[in-house]
Amino acid sequence: MKLLIADPFLTASSPTMRGIASSLDAILPVFDEIEVWATECEWDHPKVKWQKVERRFKPWPLHGMYYSYVVGKWLKELDLEDPDLLVQTSGCFLAKTDIRYIQFWNHAFFEESRKRPESLKPDLKTSLLGKRTAKLEAKLAGDAESTREWWVVSRNLAARIAEQTPEGSAFEILPNSYNRNLFKRATSEAWRKTMRLHYEIGADTKVLAFAAFGHFERKGLRQAVETIRLLREQGHDIVLLIFGGKQAAIASFKDSLRGEMKGIVFTGHVDHIEKHLSAADGFFFPSHFEAFSLAEIEAAALGLRLYLTPHYGSEMILREPTNGRLLPWDPPGMAEAIATDIREGLFGKPHGELGEALAAGDYSERLAGMYRRAISRKRAVKPTKPEV
Repeated sequence: MKLLIADPFLTASSPTMRGIASSLDAILPVFDEIEVWATECEWDHPKVKWQKVERRFKPWPLHGMYYSYVVGKWLKELDLEDPDLLVQTSGCFLAKTDIRYIQFWNHAFFEESRKRPESLKPDLKTSLLGKRTAKLEAKLAGDAESTREWWVVSRNLAARIAEQTPEGSAFEILPNSYNRNLFKRATSEAWRKTMRLHYEIGADTKVLAFAAFGHFERKGLRQAVETIRLLREQGHDIVLLIFGGKQAAIASFKDSLRGEMKGIVFTGHVDHIEKHLSAADGFFFPSHFEAFSLAEIEAAALGLRLYLTPHYGSEMILREPTNGRLLPWDPPGMAEAIATDIREGLFGKPHGELGEALAAGDYSERLAGMYRRAISRKRAVKPTKPEV
């Protein structure tokens, strides 16, 4: 059996492919050979053939379109009915595939923006590119021949996609994974005092953390900042540490706030995020749309209490009241929920509950099992012979 993976970046730094990229040892025994169509590929093994797609355009949207064009041409040369070939792609790069791995669904994102237009306003670039992709998603989801099975990162997102697919479509859930050696209670206990001193935060100050590479608006940072302002007005000594974001994005977001910045600390990008998160008592992530956020998983693994809105993926990690609290969408409601935890002595209480998140080794085992099931399902379908 041969595995063909089509994704532009099969690397451990890719938000989409990091788990799969780190699971080669578990995947190798399942297949006789592996081929990768990618611009970047970190797999180095005699069994793996890398067919490189050169990066002709630096901006991602242009490269994404070029990548789709190139691999689309290559795909036409293959027999996708071959029972000894398993093709996997991420998102909607290919029009036809055995496995379609989903980490984002634009249809669902724009639904959320319509529900809360006052707080989630996609910019022009996001709207144009996202709506174009949403149309492609709808086309592929509605075509029973385009996808043998869907691998989705969270249950609720899988259920949403299933609404657009023909009845009986095959779905598997593959949650994101985390590094158990870095993200664990012992790390937060070891680094809490050091990192509080680093940020000049007193031992009795309550600290919430927020983390994102960018997309501050979509991830609810505006509502988080307003919630901290309300809590401080109520007399709570509380600070929000905001990890991540390029300096230009941080500066733009700060300018848009035009208000009180007390208790708000932007750190920018930091190395060893597990150590910096250890300064916090809880993780505050009122995102408007996710699939299954790795930041939530890593925070929970450190034992931080979670404060999450009911976005996609929160059902995979949040287990009230053990490891956190589900928040309403409005800042006054968020502030009241957090204040209630403070009053009841739950704020800052460590835990060991990670819901359905998987440590890296468990992820690799599940992935190998999913490949074996996909092989069995494909081989069970007898190709129909054309009439002569």
